[in-house]
Amino acid sequence: MKKISIFLLTIMLAFANAAYSAEIDQLAWNKSNFKALRAMGKHAVFRFLMRQVDPHDENGWTESNLDWGYDWYPVGDGKYELAIGYSERPDVGYFTIYWRDAPGKIRSQEFDSAENAGTAWYKGPLSADFNRDGTTELVMLEQVGRLSPQRTKFIPSGEWPEVYRLRDGKYVEASRDFPSFYEKQVLPQLDKAITQARQDAAAPRPTPGPGGDPQGYMSNQPDRYVAALIMARDKILRVFGRDPIAGLAQAREWMASSDPVLVDDAKAVFEDIGGHEEDVRAAKLALERASKNWPNREW
Repeated sequence: MKKISIFLLTIMLAFANAAYSAEIDQLAWNKSNFKALRAMGKHAVFRFLMRQVDPHDENGWTESNLDWGYDWYPVGDGKYELAIGYSERPDVGYFTIYWRDAPGKIRSQEFDSAENAGTAWYKGPLSADFNRDGTTELVMLEQVGRLSPQRTKFIPSGEWPEVYRLRDGKYVEASRDFPSFYEKQVLPQLDKAITQARQDAAAPRPTPGPGGDPQGYMSNQPDRYVAALIMARDKILRVFGRDPIAGLAQAREWMASSDPVLVDDAKAVFEDIGGHEEDVRAAKLALERASKNWPNREW
Protein backbone atom coordinates (compact mmCIF):
# COMPACT_ATOMS: atom_id res chain seq x y z
CA MET A 1 0.00 0.00 0.00
CA LYS A 2 2.82 2.38 0.88
CA LYS A 3 4.56 1.65 -2.45
CA ILE A 4 1.34 2.41 -4.34
CA SER A 5 0.90 5.75 -2.52
CA ILE A 6 4.46 6.78 -3.33
CA PHE A 7 3.91 5.81 -6.97
CA LEU A 8 0.71 7.87 -7.21
CA LEU A 9 2.41 10.84 -5.55
CA THR A 10 5.26 10.64 -8.05
CA ILE A 11 2.81 10.62 -10.96
CA MET A 12 0.92 13.61 -9.53
CA LEU A 13 4.10 15.62 -9.08
CA ALA A 14 5.22 14.80 -12.59
CA PHE A 15 1.96 16.15 -14.02
CA ALA A 16 2.19 19.26 -11.84
CA ASN A 17 5.78 19.95 -12.88
CA ALA A 18 4.88 19.48 -16.52
CA ALA A 19 2.03 22.00 -16.20
CA TYR A 20 4.14 24.56 -14.38
CA SER A 21 7.05 24.27 -16.83
CA ALA A 22 4.79 24.71 -19.87
CA GLU A 23 4.55 28.06 -21.58
CA ILE A 24 1.44 30.13 -20.93
CA ASP A 25 0.27 30.08 -24.52
CA GLN A 26 0.32 26.27 -24.57
CA LEU A 27 -2.63 26.08 -22.18
CA ALA A 28 -6.15 27.25 -22.92
CA TRP A 29 -6.93 30.39 -20.96
CA ASN A 30 -10.03 29.05 -19.25
CA LYS A 31 -11.40 28.21 -15.84
CA SER A 32 -10.12 24.63 -15.83
CA ASN A 33 -6.54 25.81 -16.38
CA PHE A 34 -6.70 28.97 -14.31
CA LYS A 35 -4.93 27.59 -11.24
CA ALA A 36 -2.13 26.26 -13.41
CA LEU A 37 -1.84 29.58 -15.25
CA ARG A 38 -1.63 31.45 -11.96
CA ALA A 39 0.94 29.00 -10.63
CA MET A 40 3.24 29.61 -13.60
CA GLY A 41 3.84 33.06 -12.14
CA LYS A 42 5.54 36.19 -13.39
CA HIS A 43 8.53 34.45 -15.01
CA ALA A 44 6.28 32.64 -17.47
CA VAL A 45 4.30 35.81 -18.15
CA PHE A 46 7.52 37.72 -18.80
CA ARG A 47 8.70 35.08 -21.28
CA PHE A 48 5.32 35.35 -23.00
CA LEU A 49 5.61 39.15 -23.13
CA MET A 50 9.08 39.02 -24.63
CA ARG A 51 7.91 36.62 -27.34
CA GLN A 52 5.29 39.19 -28.28
CA VAL A 53 7.25 42.45 -28.14
CA ASP A 54 10.94 41.55 -28.38
CA PRO A 55 11.34 38.02 -29.79
CA HIS A 56 14.91 38.67 -30.99
CA ASP A 57 16.06 40.22 -27.71
CA GLU A 58 17.00 43.44 -29.46
CA ASN A 59 16.36 45.55 -26.34
CA GLY A 60 18.01 43.24 -23.83
CA TRP A 61 15.09 43.59 -21.42
CA THR A 62 15.04 41.58 -18.21
CA GLU A 63 12.46 41.30 -15.46
CA SER A 64 14.59 43.55 -13.27
CA ASN A 65 15.31 46.35 -15.75
CA LEU A 66 11.75 46.70 -17.09
CA ASP A 67 8.99 48.24 -15.01
CA TRP A 68 6.05 45.92 -15.67
CA GLY A 69 3.06 44.11 -14.19
CA TYR A 70 0.19 41.85 -15.21
CA ASP A 71 -3.18 40.41 -14.24
CA TRP A 72 -5.74 37.92 -15.52
CA TYR A 73 -9.24 39.22 -16.25
CA PRO A 74 -12.41 37.12 -16.72
CA VAL A 75 -14.16 37.65 -20.06
CA GLY A 76 -17.20 35.40 -19.61
CA ASP A 77 -17.93 31.78 -20.50
CA GLY A 78 -15.14 30.66 -18.16
CA LYS A 79 -12.44 32.32 -20.29
CA TYR A 80 -9.69 34.73 -19.35
CA GLU A 81 -7.57 37.44 -20.95
CA LEU A 82 -4.08 38.54 -19.94
CA ALA A 83 -3.45 42.22 -19.24
CA ILE A 84 0.17 43.41 -19.24
CA GLY A 85 1.49 46.90 -18.64
CA TYR A 86 5.10 47.93 -18.96
CA SER A 87 7.26 51.03 -19.23
CA GLU A 88 10.66 51.10 -20.88
CA ARG A 89 11.34 54.64 -19.66
CA PRO A 90 9.51 57.08 -17.36
CA ASP A 91 7.53 58.87 -20.08
CA VAL A 92 6.66 55.91 -22.32
CA GLY A 93 4.20 53.25 -21.20
CA TYR A 94 2.22 50.45 -22.82
CA PHE A 95 -0.85 48.53 -21.73
CA THR A 96 -1.91 45.53 -23.78
CA ILE A 97 -4.69 42.96 -23.54
CA TYR A 98 -3.91 39.51 -24.94
CA TRP A 99 -6.31 36.75 -25.95
CA ARG A 100 -5.43 33.17 -26.81
CA ASP A 101 -7.72 31.84 -29.54
CA ALA A 102 -5.81 28.59 -30.14
CA PRO A 103 -2.32 27.15 -29.57
CA GLY A 104 0.09 29.65 -31.09
CA LYS A 105 -2.70 32.03 -32.06
CA ILE A 106 -2.57 35.20 -29.93
CA ARG A 107 -4.56 38.37 -30.47
CA SER A 108 -3.90 41.67 -28.73
CA GLN A 109 -5.16 45.21 -28.31
CA GLU A 110 -2.88 48.00 -27.13
CA PHE A 111 -3.79 51.14 -25.22
CA ASP A 112 -1.77 54.24 -24.41
CA SER A 113 -0.80 54.41 -20.77
CA ALA A 114 1.40 57.49 -20.42
CA GLU A 115 0.88 59.28 -17.12
CA ASN A 116 0.19 63.00 -16.93
CA ALA A 117 0.32 65.55 -14.11
CA GLY A 118 -3.41 66.11 -14.54
CA THR A 119 -4.45 62.56 -13.65
CA ALA A 120 -3.35 62.45 -9.99
CA TRP A 121 -6.96 62.97 -8.84
CA TYR A 122 -8.21 59.64 -10.20
CA LYS A 123 -7.96 56.83 -7.64
CA GLY A 124 -9.47 54.08 -9.76
CA PRO A 125 -10.68 51.55 -10.55
CA LEU A 126 -8.81 50.76 -13.76
CA SER A 127 -10.75 47.55 -14.36
CA ALA A 128 -13.99 46.11 -13.00
CA ASP A 129 -17.09 44.15 -13.87
CA PHE A 130 -19.37 47.17 -13.67
CA ASN A 131 -22.55 45.47 -14.87
CA ARG A 132 -21.86 42.09 -13.21
CA ASP A 133 -22.09 40.10 -16.44
CA GLY A 134 -18.88 38.12 -15.86
CA THR A 135 -16.74 40.21 -18.22
CA THR A 136 -14.15 42.83 -17.37
CA GLU A 137 -14.48 46.48 -18.36
CA LEU A 138 -11.39 48.67 -18.65
CA VAL A 139 -10.96 52.30 -17.63
CA MET A 140 -8.57 54.43 -19.69
CA LEU A 141 -7.75 58.08 -19.07
CA GLU A 142 -8.38 60.04 -22.25
CA GLN A 143 -7.35 63.60 -23.06
CA VAL A 144 -10.04 66.21 -23.58
CA GLY A 145 -9.63 67.77 -27.02
CA ARG A 146 -6.42 68.34 -28.93
CA LEU A 147 -3.61 70.03 -27.05
CA SER A 148 -0.41 71.70 -28.22
CA PRO A 149 2.63 69.45 -28.74
CA GLN A 150 4.62 71.93 -26.66
CA ARG A 151 3.01 70.51 -23.56
CA THR A 152 4.80 67.79 -21.61
CA LYS A 153 3.61 65.31 -19.00
CA PHE A 154 4.62 67.87 -16.36
CA ILE A 155 1.90 70.26 -17.56
CA PRO A 156 -1.53 69.13 -16.31
CA SER A 157 -4.03 68.39 -19.04
CA GLY A 158 -7.69 67.54 -18.73
CA GLU A 159 -8.03 63.76 -18.83
CA TRP A 160 -11.20 61.87 -18.01
CA PRO A 161 -11.73 58.13 -17.43
CA GLU A 162 -13.33 56.39 -20.41
CA VAL A 163 -14.89 52.95 -19.97
CA TYR A 164 -14.19 50.27 -22.56
CA ARG A 165 -16.23 47.08 -22.80
CA LEU A 166 -15.56 43.86 -24.68
CA ARG A 167 -17.63 43.51 -27.83
CA ASP A 168 -17.09 40.98 -30.62
CA GLY A 169 -13.63 40.12 -29.31
CA LYS A 170 -12.39 43.71 -29.02
CA TYR A 171 -12.60 46.51 -26.48
CA VAL A 172 -14.67 49.48 -27.61
CA GLU A 173 -15.40 52.78 -25.88
CA ALA A 174 -18.74 52.51 -24.06
CA SER A 175 -18.71 55.14 -21.32
CA ARG A 176 -22.36 56.04 -21.84
CA ASP A 177 -23.35 52.48 -20.88
CA PHE A 178 -22.15 53.02 -17.30
CA PRO A 179 -23.67 56.26 -15.96
CA SER A 180 -23.72 55.04 -12.35
CA PHE A 181 -19.92 54.63 -12.40
CA TYR A 182 -19.54 58.33 -13.18
CA GLU A 183 -22.28 59.47 -10.80
CA LYS A 184 -21.14 57.40 -7.84
CA GLN A 185 -17.37 57.24 -8.30
CA VAL A 186 -15.86 59.60 -10.85
CA LEU A 187 -17.72 62.86 -10.28
CA PRO A 188 -17.39 62.67 -6.46
CA GLN A 189 -13.64 62.17 -6.88
CA LEU A 190 -13.48 65.16 -9.22
CA ASP A 191 -15.58 67.41 -6.99
CA LYS A 192 -13.34 66.65 -4.04
CA ALA A 193 -10.19 67.19 -6.10
CA ILE A 194 -11.45 70.51 -7.51
CA THR A 195 -12.25 71.82 -4.04
CA GLN A 196 -8.77 70.89 -2.78
CA ALA A 197 -7.02 72.22 -5.90
CA ARG A 198 -8.77 75.58 -5.61
CA GLN A 199 -7.68 75.86 -1.99
CA ASP A 200 -4.11 75.06 -3.01
CA ALA A 201 -4.25 77.62 -5.83
CA ALA A 202 -5.46 80.30 -3.42
CA ALA A 203 -2.64 79.68 -0.94
CA PRO A 204 0.41 82.00 -0.96
CA ARG A 205 3.12 80.81 -3.33
CA PRO A 206 6.83 81.24 -2.73
CA THR A 207 8.61 83.45 -5.22
CA PRO A 208 11.29 81.40 -7.02
CA GLY A 209 14.81 82.77 -7.07
CA PRO A 210 16.70 83.61 -10.27
CA GLY A 211 16.65 80.54 -12.53
CA GLY A 212 14.64 78.61 -9.97
CA ASP A 213 11.50 78.09 -12.05
CA PRO A 214 12.45 78.80 -15.68
CA GLN A 215 9.28 77.42 -17.29
CA GLY A 216 6.90 78.53 -14.59
CA TYR A 217 6.07 74.95 -13.68
CA MET A 218 5.87 75.51 -9.94
CA SER A 219 4.36 79.00 -9.86
CA ASN A 220 1.65 78.23 -12.44
CA GLN A 221 1.02 74.57 -11.63
CA PRO A 222 -1.85 75.13 -9.15
CA ASP A 223 -3.96 77.14 -11.61
CA ARG A 224 -3.18 74.71 -14.42
CA TYR A 225 -4.20 71.74 -12.30
CA VAL A 226 -7.52 73.38 -11.41
CA ALA A 227 -8.16 73.92 -15.12
CA ALA A 228 -7.35 70.28 -15.92
CA LEU A 229 -9.82 69.06 -13.31
CA ILE A 230 -12.56 71.38 -14.55
CA MET A 231 -11.98 70.17 -18.12
CA ALA A 232 -12.41 66.55 -17.00
CA ARG A 233 -15.58 67.29 -15.03
CA ASP A 234 -17.16 69.35 -17.82
CA LYS A 235 -16.36 66.67 -20.39
CA ILE A 236 -18.31 64.12 -18.34
CA LEU A 237 -21.25 66.52 -17.98
CA ARG A 238 -21.30 66.91 -21.76
CA VAL A 239 -20.99 63.20 -22.47
CA PHE A 240 -24.00 62.36 -20.33
CA GLY A 241 -26.07 65.28 -21.55
CA ARG A 242 -26.30 67.01 -18.19
CA ASP A 243 -24.95 70.21 -19.79
CA PRO A 244 -24.14 70.04 -23.55
CA ILE A 245 -22.06 73.25 -23.38
CA ALA A 246 -20.44 72.68 -19.99
CA GLY A 247 -17.13 74.53 -19.88
CA LEU A 248 -17.90 77.02 -22.64
CA ALA A 249 -18.05 80.11 -20.41
CA GLN A 250 -14.97 78.96 -18.47
CA ALA A 251 -13.01 78.44 -21.70
CA ARG A 252 -13.79 82.00 -22.79
CA GLU A 253 -12.31 83.22 -19.51
CA TRP A 254 -9.18 81.13 -19.99
CA MET A 255 -8.72 82.54 -23.48
CA ALA A 256 -7.97 85.94 -21.92
CA SER A 257 -5.19 84.52 -19.71
CA SER A 258 -1.54 85.43 -20.18
CA ASP A 259 -0.65 81.76 -19.51
CA PRO A 260 -0.52 79.92 -22.87
CA VAL A 261 -1.42 76.65 -21.13
CA LEU A 262 -4.83 78.00 -20.09
CA VAL A 263 -5.36 79.43 -23.57
CA ASP A 264 -4.48 76.04 -25.03
CA ASP A 265 -7.01 74.48 -22.64
CA ALA A 266 -9.64 76.90 -23.90
CA LYS A 267 -8.98 75.96 -27.54
CA ALA A 268 -9.26 72.26 -26.66
CA VAL A 269 -12.62 72.81 -24.94
CA PHE A 270 -14.04 74.79 -27.88
CA GLU A 271 -13.00 72.05 -30.29
CA ASP A 272 -14.36 69.31 -28.07
CA ILE A 273 -17.76 70.96 -27.67
CA GLY A 274 -17.99 71.54 -31.43
CA GLY A 275 -19.84 74.18 -33.40
CA HIS A 276 -17.75 77.08 -32.07
CA GLU A 277 -15.41 77.77 -34.98
CA GLU A 278 -15.17 81.50 -34.19
CA ASP A 279 -14.06 80.70 -30.64
CA VAL A 280 -11.52 78.21 -31.97
CA ARG A 281 -10.03 80.75 -34.35
CA ALA A 282 -9.90 83.40 -31.63
CA ALA A 283 -8.24 80.92 -29.26
CA LYS A 284 -5.57 80.09 -31.84
CA LEU A 285 -4.70 83.77 -32.23
CA ALA A 286 -4.71 84.24 -28.47
CA LEU A 287 -2.41 81.23 -28.09
CA GLU A 288 0.06 82.71 -30.56
CA ARG A 289 0.12 85.99 -28.62
CA ALA A 290 0.41 84.32 -25.23
CA SER A 291 3.23 82.06 -26.42
CA LYS A 292 5.10 85.01 -27.94
CA ASN A 293 4.80 87.05 -24.76
CA TRP A 294 5.59 84.18 -22.41
CA PRO A 295 9.05 84.70 -20.86
CA ASN A 296 10.28 81.27 -21.98
CA ARG A 297 9.95 79.13 -25.10
CA GLU A 298 8.54 76.33 -22.99
CA TRP A 299 5.36 76.89 -21.01
